[in-house]
Amino acid sequence: MDLNLVEDDEQEKAKKWWLENRAAIITGVVLGLSIIIGFNWWGGYKTGRSEAASRLYQEMLKNDVEGNRMTTRAVNAGQQIIDDYDDTVYSGKAALILARIAYGDKDIEGAKKKLNWAIDNADQFETVHTARLRLASILMIDGKLDESLELLSVEHMDGFESHYYEMRGDIYLRLKQADKARDAYRAAIDGLSAGSMYEPVLKMKLDAISTSSRS
Repeated sequence: MDLNLVEDDEQEKAKKWWLENRAAIITGVVLGLSIIIGFNWWGGYKTGRSEAASRLYQEMLKNDVEGNRMTTRAVNAGQQIIDDYDDTVYSGKAALILARIAYGDKDIEGAKKKLNWAIDNADQFETVHTARLRLASILMIDGKLDESLELLSVEHMDGFESHYYEMRGDIYLRLKQADKARDAYRAAIDGLSAGSMYEPVLKMKLDAISTSSRS
């Protein structure tokens, strides 16, 4: 057998295969590179936005701590985070601070608005639960007890069980529903971590119901 003829035939087959398939191969390579480049670009874009939001958030915290004349700067930085970086973890945190500042300035509706925004848009469950509990507290203080209870009616409390049940107990007390308040405070105690220093406070609330019932 002539080895040269065999080699020429294999080369011819390879050339023919390449001519028939090169378009698909080139397209696949280009597509693969596009996906890799696009993924890397998106990762860099997200990282850049997170870093920018982080810098604004640190600026907000600094100005908030200084207070007085710096509060306006804190508010501006926080609002910029919400407006321009709402897809980062810092937007929900900024909303919580803006709500506190608004409440301190007697802007109750403004505080509610920011807390509702955090509930609807924050990515971290800790931020969502904190916003929900603060809003429920404002509603309770305003005497909107049914609205507050409805806001606290969540299926998943993600480790915030004690906070939710305690506030429910406070609301039931205001509604003069002692039995429900008692059950709520007991659930709040059960939801505490072992050795919690807050347990005596909840027990005082529970004991107060028993004392009131006997008098």
